[in-house]
Amino acid sequence: MKLIMAIFAIVNWYYFPYESPSAPVEVEGVDVNLKRDELAFTFLALSDGEAALIQYATGENILVNTGGKGTLKELERLLALFHVKNISTVILTSSSEMENLEELIRKYDVGKVVSGKAGETALMAKEIPAGVKVEQWKQGDLRKLLPGLTAEVVFDGDKETEGTDISFQFFHHQIFYISSASHHSEQAFLAEPLRNVNIIKLPAYGAKGSFSDLLIEHMDPQLAIIFKSNSVKPDPDLVEMLHEAWIDVYFTKQHGTVTIKFTQSTYDVITIMGEE
Repeated sequence: MKLIMAIFAIVNWYYFPYESPSAPVEVEGVDVNLKRDELAFTFLALSDGEAALIQYATGENILVNTGGKGTLKELERLLALFHVKNISTVILTSSSEMENLEELIRKYDVGKVVSGKAGETALMAKEIPAGVKVEQWKQGDLRKLLPGLTAEVVFDGDKETEGTDISFQFFHHQIFYISSASHHSEQAFLAEPLRNVNIIKLPAYGAKGSFSDLLIEHMDPQLAIIFKSNSVKPDPDLVEMLHEAWIDVYFTKQHGTVTIKFTQSTYDVITIMGEE
């Protein structure tokens, strides 16, 4: 893995070049410059909650979760930064991550909303326009989202500490977006052959007890992402375990928005910091 040397920052946002981390470069927008068979998976740095943007070379955009309470303007600003004008699909992995859903549907012409068991009840309380398709995913489902990109539901729970856990596969790259942090989900993960996972999004904002050393050893990823929460702080012991396993850990609070650009054979990591 290498850090890409290119393109980014914005007005009030800054890209820090690898060679000169003390000299941020200001830019007005992000062009991930995707060619055929390339994909960008971006973990958006919100003040609270989760939202991840998937972009394909054709210009199609998929959003995973919609952030926490009070983050709509931040999310819209980040989507504008990445030149997002429409979103084909919103995938919801938790009932707590659909705060901005209705506004996004109206503004970005969302065509489909997907959820598992965890989001089913909360989604029924939302005002979804008749023209928007609502789709339920179940554990074991395997869906093709884009050329080269599939999504497999590894676990789908509806208990307090559970959600819909999705393995995104792009050619040989595997991004495991984890939302569950229960004993039941851990046993399900340990039963799956997840040794090819490159990147994990940790559940519960990296809270104490949310991820075990057994899972770290079982998956052995190269990179871990921890989103920011106003009410939860990452567990220092978990972070230490990840570092001891030689896993690069990216915090959206500390590192900002994290974009991972995939080709068929490689991936690069880009971070963008917002001005405090």
